[in-house]
Amino acid sequence: METGKLKIRKQLLEQEKISYAMDHVVLPDGGIDCSEGCNPYGFPPACECALRSFDASRLGPYPHSQALYEAIGSFWEDIIDVERDNILLTDGSMSALYIVNNIFDTHNAAVLGVSPQFTDYYMHAQMIGIEYMPYQLSKSNNYRFDADEFVTMIDADGPDGTSCNYIYIDNPNNPTGQCIDIADIDRIVSAALSHDITVIIDEAYGDFMPKENSAVQLFAKYPNLAVIKTLSKGFGLAGMRVGYIIAHKNLINYMNKMTNPYMVGELSREIAAAALGCVYFVESSKADFRKMKSAIKAELGCCEERPEGGSGSLHIAETLDTSSICLLYHDDESVNLKKEFYERGVLVVDGNDFKGLDINSARVRMPVIDEFPVLLAAVREINAI
Repeated sequence: METGKLKIRKQLLEQEKISYAMDHVVLPDGGIDCSEGCNPYGFPPACECALRSFDASRLGPYPHSQALYEAIGSFWEDIIDVERDNILLTDGSMSALYIVNNIFDTHNAAVLGVSPQFTDYYMHAQMIGIEYMPYQLSKSNNYRFDADEFVTMIDADGPDGTSCNYIYIDNPNNPTGQCIDIADIDRIVSAALSHDITVIIDEAYGDFMPKENSAVQLFAKYPNLAVIKTLSKGFGLAGMRVGYIIAHKNLINYMNKMTNPYMVGELSREIAAAALGCVYFVESSKADFRKMKSAIKAELGCCEERPEGGSGSLHIAETLDTSSICLLYHDDESVNLKKEFYERGVLVVDGNDFKGLDINSARVRMPVIDEFPVLLAAVREINAI
């Protein structure tokens, strides 16, 4: 039988998936990896201790460990009480996003997002029949998010008369690494609630912003809010595939209907629980990211009057200095920034892999600080093109 005759969802037949995520990385000879979003410093030493002490016989039964639930509750207890029924464990944040997308009615539905943002998210929404209605960050405003502009779009109609069913915001934003203030998140969720719209805040890079800025503190206040977390970024456990969702119990109940009871393996639960007790590890990483981003800004001549850069050709978009990623863009639209970096020994993510960006931009993940001179030298040379 020809595959074209199978009853495949029409969106899968009509669209090609765009994604920068890959399971095979090709580094330049002798170069450095500034593409993958995981922490370049790896994971806390406590994770290795948990691995060494793990009883292998526990791999036989299905996962039943409650250690991760308890660790999540302890992690957030200084800000808000999080009960077990407010938590859904997921195989990384990407799995969480797929689960969330599947609880909403897709008939004449649209999701209001931000462009650029995490590509795999909106591609999945489109693949299941949800229109993507992005708020475009403006290059002329250095890709800075404007909450006032965004709020005005909440009650707007989507393409072909579709209505906005929910909102997706990644905070910090991927690829810029900029942070939306919690007061603006509060305002957005409140406005959405008045329209019966659910808000998904994806905090995949959230461990790199102040904990007090997390939308987790708002979930008890708003029944229309779901916050997605992962241990792939700040805690460096991308290979363990551990994530979780925090939301009102009713929302978690709907999500439970779209998943299985054995998300996150037994070993992963134990190691992730150990990682969450190592906040110092993330803070140390953030300190180095701040140093490196400050050096890049200084190289580009950024200042309060011209935050995007000085007299050179390369610029850095609005970003939080402690976040691991940033967006660089070149004045010349014909410059292939990924290629330019690669030729100088640095692997980055092509801006063309994000909606609203082109080849003259690139997402850059900070390396370990010992490798930073390679990145800074590349920035210096490309800025002079």
